[in-house]
Amino acid sequence: MRQDEQQPNDKERPGGRVVVKQERSERTRRNLIRAASAVFDRSGYERATLSAISERAQVTKGALFFHFAAKSDLARAVQTQACVTSGAALEKLARRETPAFETATAMAHTLVDLLETDMTVRAGARLAQEIRTPDDPALHCHVNWLGALHEILARAREDGSLLRDVDVRAAAVLMLSMITGTTTLPRLPAAARPPRPRHTSAPVFPPRSPQETGALWLTRMLHLTRPALSNLPAN
Repeated sequence: MRQDEQQPNDKERPGGRVVVKQERSERTRRNLIRAASAVFDRSGYERATLSAISERAQVTKGALFFHFAAKSDLARAVQTQACVTSGAALEKLARRETPAFETATAMAHTLVDLLETDMTVRAGARLAQEIRTPDDPALHCHVNWLGALHEILARAREDGSLLRDVDVRAAAVLMLSMITGTTTLPRLPAAARPPRPRHTSAPVFPPRSPQETGALWLTRMLHLTRPALSNLPAN
């Protein structure tokens, strides 16, 4: 008998079965985090239900409770994953050998892109605002982002790409405000804006076009604020 016929397949070995079981468990956990992200993103923390999450993940309630004992545990898992994903992107950018102010604007664009395209990052950021979250960058995306922006803008002051009289803390808060604000604007439906009342001159914000994404709004706002922050030429 050949050797390969005498030896059991790796997955048939006791240890192999354990590995397969662990892999299946990890897949289920990741699936639950994705499902929870979708539900939290759509409904918010208070209105989200474990039934909705388990149904979206297509797992039983028992499987859900095996991994997460409560909704708050799922929320923390979503927040943690959001911070890991966005933090890794910021760390990669921080290693770039470009003027630090340019890196700061690249960070802002990256975060806006993640908030528009990554459901878990978006849900994690929303959860940090809706539930009591410690000021811990491992859970609170905005704390993480603000720290990264402050650090890179401090470097920008040192390398001269940030104007010397600019308050680094205020500049970091300004950038974070633009990031969070510009990703909120495109999600406001034009139909939700009230019509101009009759017999009044009350201003009404013009309806947005489908092309006005968060990235576009950020570009516009950075164009307006750039002269007050840096003397680098705009790209």
